[in-house]
Amino acid sequence: MKALALRTMLGAVVALCVLFVSPSLAQDKDWKPVNPSDLQSTTPVVEPDADAEVIFWEVRVDDSNPESMVMKHYVRVKVFNERGREKYSKVDISYAKGIKIKDINARVIKPDGSITDIAKTDVFDREIAKTDKIKVKARSFAVPSVQPGSIIEYRYQEVYNHGSAEDMRMIFQRDVPIRSISYYFRPFGDVKYLTFNMDGNKFVKDKNGFYRATMENVPAIRSEVHMPPEDEVRSWLLVYYDRARKNDDALSFWSRAGGYIARKYDIKDTLKPGKDIKAAAESIAAGASTPEEKLAKIFEFCKTKIRNISYDPRMTDEQREEIKPNKSASDTYKNMQGTDTDINELFASLATALGFEARLAFGGDRSEKFFDPAQAHESFVHFAAAAVKVGDQWKYYSPGDKFVPYGMLAWNEEDTSVLLLGYKDYITAQTPVSGHDKSAAKRTGKFKLSEDGTLEGLVKLEYTGQIANKMKLDNYKISASKREEDLKEMMKSRLSTAEISEISIENFEDPEKPFVYQFKIRVPSYAQKTGKRLFLQPGFFEYGTNPIFTSATRKYGIYFHYPWSEQDNIEIELPAGFKPDSAEPPAPAHDSSGISSLKFDLKIDESSNVLRYRRNFFFGSEGRTFFDVATYQPLKNLFDAFHRSNTHTITLKQN
Repeated sequence: MKALALRTMLGAVVALCVLFVSPSLAQDKDWKPVNPSDLQSTTPVVEPDADAEVIFWEVRVDDSNPESMVMKHYVRVKVFNERGREKYSKVDISYAKGIKIKDINARVIKPDGSITDIAKTDVFDREIAKTDKIKVKARSFAVPSVQPGSIIEYRYQEVYNHGSAEDMRMIFQRDVPIRSISYYFRPFGDVKYLTFNMDGNKFVKDKNGFYRATMENVPAIRSEVHMPPEDEVRSWLLVYYDRARKNDDALSFWSRAGGYIARKYDIKDTLKPGKDIKAAAESIAAGASTPEEKLAKIFEFCKTKIRNISYDPRMTDEQREEIKPNKSASDTYKNMQGTDTDINELFASLATALGFEARLAFGGDRSEKFFDPAQAHESFVHFAAAAVKVGDQWKYYSPGDKFVPYGMLAWNEEDTSVLLLGYKDYITAQTPVSGHDKSAAKRTGKFKLSEDGTLEGLVKLEYTGQIANKMKLDNYKISASKREEDLKEMMKSRLSTAEISEISIENFEDPEKPFVYQFKIRVPSYAQKTGKRLFLQPGFFEYGTNPIFTSATRKYGIYFHYPWSEQDNIEIELPAGFKPDSAEPPAPAHDSSGISSLKFDLKIDESSNVLRYRRNFFFGSEGRTFFDVATYQPLKNLFDAFHRSNTHTITLKQN
């Protein structure tokens, strides 16, 4: 059920806290009695330094009615300090299309036992998130009377008309410590479930047809820089109905699920192209002699000649919905337009028509969860790319991803297990990860330094691969003025006094060319002047950066999305009369296993009084981007060394 999947992806509650009416606890039988010890407590139970703590969180999921599904939430929170008061002074109950939030009740109980309410007229709707594919709204409250020591509790219902708990994710771990969290589930039929990071917790039979799953003393999910996706580290449970499923192993499951997916995507039609596709393929690949040349030609055709309505900034969501869907690859070719999925299917069909063995690759999304075929559930996979066998190797192509270049997949589709589906069978494989040279930041600057420390000149930033894909996705739909505004904000986040002008932004809609910024910049007091000396950081593009890892300890593993590299080329014309007093190049840094390297070259051309600075960096050789938490300290030490070298300062002395 699409609305439910959206709800579970985003989380039902983004922030906790509200208040509501009731002159006394005894006057509303629906409120549970408050334990006096909870009201008077000053010390958290689950985490000793918690700002607030959920005393209990109950969710009753009633899926017994085939016409609708109802979820009833009841949450009680204890606030311990000012940070907790600030955090829980507002609640946003998020919801998406197809979900109705109703029967909201909440209240705040102060340490002296007095109760504060808000009127239901104080509940308001607002939009809290919007992307190309989803719009999320919230019913929100401001809570004016929260203070340290208060207890906040609230109730509400989520109603899904014609909804179902099929493939529902029940989240047991959130961004606040929880003493006790329970899901009560009344299913429509026979139900199965998978648990993740829950140490064998399971449903037990409860009253009135409900089953209960409970966790006690659940620590909060803490955000850490470069951490794995939340579904890899938090506690959650996935429910699904048995129906046609059997108690079989993962191999048997994927054999059956693969057949279902093959029918859904009409893979037989895609991989057994008709005369029109065969004729088109021969025409498109005309003149190509090698397999790679043929595939490159049909890739370029699909990328540039087929209108990709998934990425057309001129179209509204409503206009996309009005377009009649393509039923086959032939339709996509005939109409010369389609969705990103249509375009990938057309590529697979054209490749098959040229005599290649092609399949549709269904894999995990590394931005959400690491896919393991042993976890047998079809919600963990999606159509990721077309797979084509070249020689004895499978290669992967996704021309439907507008800004992903030839020979690569989007980062979240790389380095993941995939099921390669034909119309008769499937095989398992692993998508490769692109090397650090494919995702590069090439940064050049030609500057002049004034005697007062002002630096000004011309900057050019070029991005390729995964970096360029992100930059283009961020820029292709927005206005020219917004692009310039975003660039200025990006530079001012490091250089607060920077003055930026003559901005040029290139290739933000081109799938293959590098994304490019060019601009002039002036930075007063870039170099610090003391008497007759100037203290200069030659690494302009690392100026103002902070160490990546600042915490002494770490709870979760370290996860970089993809390998990358950086090449900096900087020239700085020094002010007349100033010469280097101390101009040693920064110290190089690398790890012994060759995962990463940082090297520098620094020279002074005495005839022109120009400093030339070169920096070369890469990380993630051989696709090594995930590290166990046990390696945190040496990894932190490595990045601390990078930061010290990147921010190296030299001294210039006036003659």
